[in-house]
Amino acid sequence: MPKLDTLVDDIYAVFDGKEIDPKAAESFGVSLGKMIVSRITERKVNTLRLSNLSKPCRRQLWYSINTPELGEKLSGATRIKFLIGDIYEAVIIFLAEVAGHSVTRQQEEVTINGVAGHIDGLIDGELVDVKSASPYSFAKFKNGLKPEDDSFGYLGQLGGYGYGLGHKRGHFLAANKVLGTLHVDSHDLPEDDYAKRVDEVRAVLASNEPPPRGFDDEPEGKSGNRKLCVNCSYCDYKTTCWTGLKVAAYSNGPVFLTKILRQPKVAVS
Repeated sequence: MPKLDTLVDDIYAVFDGKEIDPKAAESFGVSLGKMIVSRITERKVNTLRLSNLSKPCRRQLWYSINTPELGEKLSGATRIKFLIGDIYEAVIIFLAEVAGHSVTRQQEEVTINGVAGHIDGLIDGELVDVKSASPYSFAKFKNGLKPEDDSFGYLGQLGGYGYGLGHKRGHFLAANKVLGTLHVDSHDLPEDDYAKRVDEVRAVLASNEPPPRGFDDEPEGKSGNRKLCVNCSYCDYKTTCWTGLKVAAYSNGPVFLTKILRQPKVAVS
């Protein structure tokens, strides 16, 4: 019986001429089509879920649930990027099945104190969360995702799923969406009280005022200027959270300035 420690090599070996049941492929195609339609037509409802319970900035979570209209509207390009990530992850799970591994309980709901989430599934009986990743993010999984590098709260998300299922170990199946490389990043899950965390977060969200920022701004080189950190730069509520924010249009991407002492040599808006 295949085990998780051979999963990556077994998926790669599928492309060495592995026979695929046409009916299984057809069924997957139908489910993939339904998922694409769902992602395109869905109207997002911002609620507390296990996927956002452990986000590192509770202020961002407060904004997203209490004042979602203040968030930046996702562009068509960003929606496509997210959709491709979903498709990528679904394909990887299908390939795991084709490779002979047991895939069960896909998208099963897990609930903690009324807060729900959906797992990607169990592979060979083990809790696995599939993550499509840029090469930069993939390297974090390849080296073993650490709390200080976990910008999106993935470890807490996996821990919440494990808590709800009674699993003490969980795994990320990371997929480099540029190079196609895969890696299983395994973790002993912390014995955190997620039921208590749900109560704490609910209390924060019930407040009339947002909590303190989860991150500080940081120096921009030696100019004396200050900028948003990476986490805040990707936040949809950065202009609400940081009033007076200015954007410097550098060639390698925008830099969001919170304080300007020396005028940048690029356009600032």
